Formats: sequence, C-alpha cells, structure tokens
Amino acid sequence: MTPDDLDELFCLLIVHIDQLDSGALDLMAEAYDHAGDVDTARGLWELADRRRDGGSL
Repeated sequence: MTPDDLDELFCLLIVHIDQLDSGALDLMAEAYDHAGDVDTARGLWELADRRRDGGSL
C-alpha cells in the first residue's frame, strides 16, 4: 500500500485521532513506516508515546 492508500483507509480514524489509544496509533505508525512515510510514522509513534505517558494531543 502507498501512503495515499493508507490515508484513504484510515480517514475515519484520522478524523478521530484524539480518541485512539496508543495501540491503535502504533498500528497506524507501523503501516505508514512500512509504506515508506517515515515522517507520518514518527508523528504517530510520538503521539502513542505521549498517550502511554498519560498525555493527550
């Protein structure tokens, strides 16, 4: 899949990203990393880490 394919696939999740837990964010990050979009993956992993630390967006 390409990063654009992932954007389309995850569009409903992205709209509600503030409601996702760290596991969901990690899963999305892995998919973007695998598709070659390391910047999006890094941002999602950072969000996941903040969630694990008890933070929010």
